[in-house]
Amino acid sequence: MPILRDFERRLGALVEGFFASTLRSGLQPVELAKRVIREMDANKTVGVHEVWAPNRFVFTLSVADGERFEQVEQALVSELRRVVRETASERGWGLVGPPEIELQTDESLGKGRFDVETSFVEGEEELAPAPSGRATLTALNGGQTFTLGPSTVTLGRLPESDIVVDDPGASRQHARIRNSNGEFVLTDLGSTNGTLVNDESVRERVLEDGDRIMIGETVLEFRRA
Repeated sequence: MPILRDFERRLGALVEGFFASTLRSGLQPVELAKRVIREMDANKTVGVHEVWAPNRFVFTLSVADGERFEQVEQALVSELRRVVRETASERGWGLVGPPEIELQTDESLGKGRFDVETSFVEGEEELAPAPSGRATLTALNGGQTFTLGPSTVTLGRLPESDIVVDDPGASRQHARIRNSNGEFVLTDLGSTNGTLVNDESVRERVLEDGDRIMIGETVLEFRRA
């Protein structure tokens, strides 16, 4: 992931040899950055037209790791704040205030272990979310309805697909639908039998309310929420 690679590169440059030697064992700074991204995803709030991610992260480290990070704490906190901003910007999430990072220690934690608490703290600086929009796909010949949001969804016969199309005319990886600034874009993934929208074969198309997608004999109706 570019965000994590850039984080390691920048932090390594800031603290030079200290990062490479003193921090070689035990808890690694990139583990905190990875956790930030996971926590933002897990604790984001999804509204009708927007997504907000938490902006405050309180890390509790072992005493040993806290002491190791003490000399680089300012640089580490600064770079973790940058990870919050870059992740939110990349994924179109909003922040209700500037990123806040706090490091504290707990004697009960063993070396390499850590906890984190996330929250939303309003402030003067605010990153507005990209419009996410909401929509649904309903299988007209099956009745099941799928909700579309800010994430890209895949359609196909593979069990790992977000929307499994159990149809002999569907390819294993048939198509995907991505949210592009509130518009839902359908892309055929080189399927064997093609993808139809309103009886027209398409490679890529911005979906409109009421469009009917046909994959094999399966018909899915797209509706804006």
